[in-house]
Amino acid sequence: MRRRALLAILVALLVIGAYGVYVVSYPKYPEVKGCVNPFAVTRPVGKVQENWSKVHVFFKLATSRDFWKLAKPWQVDYSHVKVVKHTIDYNGEKITMLAMGIPLKDKKHVIVLYEFSKPVQGVKVRGYLFEVPETNTKDKTIKTVAITTNGVYTPTNSCPHECNSDSDCPITYHCNEYCCNVDWTKAIHCCWGCVFACANPVTCVLCIETVCPWCVEDNCLQWGSECEGGWVPGP
Repeated sequence: MRRRALLAILVALLVIGAYGVYVVSYPKYPEVKGCVNPFAVTRPVGKVQENWSKVHVFFKLATSRDFWKLAKPWQVDYSHVKVVKHTIDYNGEKITMLAMGIPLKDKKHVIVLYEFSKPVQGVKVRGYLFEVPETNTKDKTIKTVAITTNGVYTPTNSCPHECNSDSDCPITYHCNEYCCNVDWTKAIHCCWGCVFACANPVTCVLCIETVCPWCVEDNCLQWGSECEGGWVPGP
């Protein structure tokens, strides 16, 4: 019992320390220009799966503004986090994109973070929060609950259509485009390497969103848009 108490204290101190680093090193993201979909202007070249330790994953998430907008580090199921590093072509230049699939302990939500080594039309980090159906329910729809772009949080349940370009938004704001609804059946067929993982909705999202994110974007059923920008608050 005493050992568990000490472990709990150690974990709490790690969280506090990581959060302190996060606040001190609060990143300044570039300005996003136009209705940007990073996957529409990039092309996959190669990929490799990363074998990160739980500690590495913890500190990566604990210092990510976008992750804090979607969940907290202690809510993560670290045993099943999936990390894939992609080499992509952007305007003729080879850059990297880190894709992290992060299941939560509630087994109902999955977070996916994409971090680009170089901003893609201003997008440095994009995150998604998915709600997956329980295996015993009739409704098998995987819902996109929210997204983040460079630390700006946007709920997607209503899938708003606020703008077509930056000119439709207030000054200092930009028009952000995102996918609200995906045809997952077609996405699975596109990403054949994840077919066996898709027996379970959680592992399915983890696999496709990290291994074949372009298959998801190419099979979007409904696009939404919203004016974002201005002052970006902390968590």
